[in-house]
Amino acid sequence: MLSWAYKIALVPGLKQFLRTEPAIAYSFLVADDHWLVRQGLRHTLSELGDEVRITEAASYIDVTSALEGGRKFDLLLLDLDMPGMTPIEGLAHIRETVPALPLVVVSGTDDPITIRQIISAGAAGFIPKSVPPAIMLRALQLVLSGGIYVPPSALEMPEKEREANLTDRQTQVLRLLAVGAPNKTIANELGLALPTVKIHVAAVLRQLSARNRTEAVQTAIRLGILETTNK
Repeated sequence: MLSWAYKIALVPGLKQFLRTEPAIAYSFLVADDHWLVRQGLRHTLSELGDEVRITEAASYIDVTSALEGGRKFDLLLLDLDMPGMTPIEGLAHIRETVPALPLVVVSGTDDPITIRQIISAGAAGFIPKSVPPAIMLRALQLVLSGGIYVPPSALEMPEKEREANLTDRQTQVLRLLAVGAPNKTIANELGLALPTVKIHVAAVLRQLSARNRTEAVQTAIRLGILETTNK
């Protein structure tokens, strides 16, 4: 005589019908210009739910088309170094287009400065491509539940190291902040788009551990990045 469990197995769809827990369904946008990386991420993402839909993008143009196509995504996994835009421009454009969409950068770098800049710019997480799949899964689960994932290597950084790694563009932005320039003025002075300026300002505040522009300027003067001006 067939067992109860075996009888259920013989009826198509009956297991799903009898489930007491709802199926977990996600829709992901995976953006990376390397096919092998996208396939690896696809395999990892399939472990996150019962029904996982994945849309792939190989450039910032593909990302823009997917985001403007009307489909709703639960998460965007993004490699910043793709054709079509610079990393800063690409991130700023995506944040402006879909500010509420959780975005996780998956990158070949594990540089703490870069990671802090990306998180300051509005990303919900930064996952180095070198991490094991199990850690990536836990990081993505954290982001999907509303958290922010930052690799342990980026949590602690000496103040002097932050000072030494301000980019030339960030230093230009900092100097304009020091004279009280608003974002629109900074954009005009440096020939940048307004969202890009916001990215740079956020990165400067983060690197100087400043809560606002005034504190950033004060810290920069104290560290010798800026000189005081006697009027």
